[in-house]
Amino acid sequence: MATINKSILNRNNFRLLIKKIPTVEYYVQTVNIPGVSFTEAVAPAGIGLDAYFPGDKAQFDTLDIVFLVDEDLENYKEVFDWMDSIIPISDPKLYKNLTGTKSTVDNRYSAVADDLAQYSDITLVTNTNKNLPNRFFRFHDAFPISLGALELQSGADAEPVTCQVSFRFSYYDIKTTS
Repeated sequence: MATINKSILNRNNFRLLIKKIPTVEYYVQTVNIPGVSFTEAVAPAGIGLDAYFPGDKAQFDTLDIVFLVDEDLENYKEVFDWMDSIIPISDPKLYKNLTGTKSTVDNRYSAVADDLAQYSDITLVTNTNKNLPNRFFRFHDAFPISLGALELQSGADAEPVTCQVSFRFSYYDIKTTS
């Protein structure tokens, strides 16, 4: 018979690791473990009755992170620059630089050397009550899809500015070791 761990998971006992945006790690306020759902298949099972079966596709909610913004906006700029490289807002060469894309003689993009460069794995480490790493949630092939607004307010109390960033990812797994 398995023993049951009766310790509870504390909300403030975690660490978030993102290779592409390392300065965000130190300022994370909140992070969610996204929900997952699957489709279902419905088949008639008689008069006025349907039977339900597991479907064939899983869908994950977004990974949402709220972080404190440093006064030099370095962590905000890291996320913004990553997004600007994936879908160039200011300069089309940013995607070329990010992925190592080659240009033809007439300056058209021809071959992408590393299209995986636009993704990053994200690891959420939950700790035990003794602050030891316990579970590792690895979000594979993550990329930012939205970066929230920065709200500044004249005459407000000296509260830090926070920002939310949302990520899409292929899937996540849960391990007991990194």
